[in-house]
Amino acid sequence: MLNTFIVGGGRAGLGLHWPVLRKLRALPDGSGPWSPDPPVVWDVQDIREQALTEGLVPADSLAHAAELADPATTVVHLCTPPADRFATLQQLADLGYTRIVVEKPMADDIAGLEAIDMLARVRGLRLRVVSPWLASSLTGELAELTRYGGLGELRSMSFTQFKPRWTRTLRSNNHTTAFDVELPHSLGVALRLAGDARITDAALTDMRIGDRVIPGMGGARLTLQHDNGATTEIASDLTSPIRERRVGLRFDTGHVVGHYPISDVDHHASLTVHDDAGGGAATPRILFDDALTSYIDHAYREYQAVDAGGSGRLGGAGASGDGAPGGVEDMDDYAIARRVVQLLQEARLLAAAKSAREDSPAPARPPLTGVSPALQGGADHEG
Repeated sequence: MLNTFIVGGGRAGLGLHWPVLRKLRALPDGSGPWSPDPPVVWDVQDIREQALTEGLVPADSLAHAAELADPATTVVHLCTPPADRFATLQQLADLGYTRIVVEKPMADDIAGLEAIDMLARVRGLRLRVVSPWLASSLTGELAELTRYGGLGELRSMSFTQFKPRWTRTLRSNNHTTAFDVELPHSLGVALRLAGDARITDAALTDMRIGDRVIPGMGGARLTLQHDNGATTEIASDLTSPIRERRVGLRFDTGHVVGHYPISDVDHHASLTVHDDAGGGAATPRILFDDALTSYIDHAYREYQAVDAGGSGRLGGAGASGDGAPGGVEDMDDYAIARRVVQLLQEARLLAAAKSAREDSPAPARPPLTGVSPALQGGADHEG
């Protein structure tokens, strides 16, 4: 049986992870891996009152948490900003915690990623990276369409991720660019469906509120060329007045349009398949899609299966696999998250270089030579 320790009491920790855990722990069948011991939470801020209200045991420090939640039988949910992630992981490893579910993105850059890789290997950490879209019912349906080829080969994908994010951007600098907010979800799905890829284009826009400008947080665009020949276009707008999480797949003989749930308020997705060979007939479907719940339940059950010496396959640099970027498998969230960090760093560099070129002044036009003074001065005659 596994207990829970949540590190970080913000939006991810108490707003997303804890409601899912509370729901799973309350299931009546009793078949889950959930310990009857009360979950523990710690944050750098004082959240004691909120924790007690939520039915959690507040810890005064990470060391205190290790006394309340035995590292040998506890899963840690690391829900702190990626900039502080390595140091926190190191402290957790020192305390004996090894089962750690990490919020996305796993790291800010490749240097941070490699440091976490090394720490996980040396200390035997069994890391998972939160990837609800990989556990999504809609993603599963798209994977089936891609795998069995009922519409032919996959040729292209497009993702639209629109939502207003004004308030959270103004309140927090946890994300440095719009690449880090929504794109880790869609980029992970693109890698799962079409395999590895390279960046061919990337761009960022600023968020503007009156006279205030938040660089790189207005929106992001990304173009990928997959090794199998397919292409992916991803567009995210964090200043949009509407919410939309749309995916489109184009095959040889048809296309598919899907919509992921736009928030944790409603857990339903839609999928419409257009079969050109069948006269373009559209088959709309509504799917129950509580992706984060599915993901966390799956992660705990795999931890339990591995603990029991069963056949559960657990990704991560500290697991039996090496977490290499090429290991882009269906639910190998660590390998996919690792590749996402690499590609997003490339995207930031490409977008920055593109912006620098656009902002640089045009080169001075050389003076005309070998022409008459009248032509050199332009149209100087009357008439």
